[in-house]
Amino acid sequence: MEQLTTMLTRKEDDRWTLSLIGSVGPRTHHLMWSVDSSAVLLAQLREAQAKKLLIDLRQTERLDSHGLRLLLNAQKEFSQEGIPIVLQNPNSHLNRLFQIMRFDRAFVIEFTE
Repeated sequence: MEQLTTMLTRKEDDRWTLSLIGSVGPRTHHLMWSVDSSAVLLAQLREAQAKKLLIDLRQTERLDSHGLRLLLNAQKEFSQEGIPIVLQNPNSHLNRLFQIMRFDRAFVIEFTE
């Protein structure tokens, strides 16, 4: 059964981390932002004067087309507000998927471990 848990935490210097734990798929993609939608999250981060949103994928097992589309749409929304999204620590499968889909051109992808 597909499950997704999210955790939003504030880091030093106004960076926020959204951890995605589990799988983003047709039954769970609506849970991806830890709130109702990316627009709600964007408003929350704008109010908190966030400088960056790090999406931690270290515990993300799967990310389907729904999740990929949500990431791209959020990238457009957030970049217009000056809050870049950084994808962190994707597993080898997700990293390869990002390369094939050319997400490495739309996002900064970091490995911190």
